Amino acid sequence: MKKSDYQRQEDEVKLLICEAKIRNNLTDEGLARKIGIPFSTLGKLKCHPGDFRMHHIWLIEQLAGRPLKGGTSQ
Repeated sequence: MKKSDYQRQEDEVKLLICEAKIRNNLTDEGLARKIGIPFSTLGKLKCHPGDFRMHHIWLIEQLAGRPLKGGTSQ
């Protein structure tokens, strides 16, 4: 079954989170601290990446060193 655009974007956010963690040698707890959200909230948002707020996505992009696919760097 083909993924919808929304599902592909959610997968891209999950990939960006992994890249940010690897690049900065962070655990989930460390990433949550860096972007200013509780650890438990990060766990919920990782299951539903479409619920991330834009400023959290922006911080994750900064940590990963790249924008979301289809985004532009500033």
